[in-house]
Amino acid sequence: MDITEISDRMELEKLITDYATAVDSKNFQEFNNLFTKDAHIDYTAVGGKAGNLKEIIEYLEKALDRFPNYQHLISNISLTINGNSASGKVMCFNPMQTENDEVFFLGMWYQDTYEKIDNKWFISSRVEESSWEHNVPKFINTKAKK
Repeated sequence: MDITEISDRMELEKLITDYATAVDSKNFQEFNNLFTKDAHIDYTAVGGKAGNLKEIIEYLEKALDRFPNYQHLISNISLTINGNSASGKVMCFNPMQTENDEVFFLGMWYQDTYEKIDNKWFISSRVEESSWEHNVPKFINTKAKK
């Protein structure tokens, strides 16, 4: 790897971490600094919504308010970089606590595309892919349920 690729990889990994931090701190307005203005975001694989950046921010502000605690632990970041664009597959382990203090777990992958604009990386598309789930309450309708 040359210094440019090393730098791009580090910047993309920081972007991915900044996303998880924004979600877990319920700072959804930070998405405006992480996604392109025309980004497509799709959370339907785990019972969520698909939409543009504005729609997803509004959705998360309401949908995640009912969960007092949750975390997005990210790992296995696989990136393919091609100039000012890139794609990635990111593993996410997502424990969540309900208002009744029950805990459930989601395992998923983020299928991402990224764009480098004015020397800064942004997520241009994020599609969740469900891997597994455990103890998910009935009020959550995930496609992964059998």
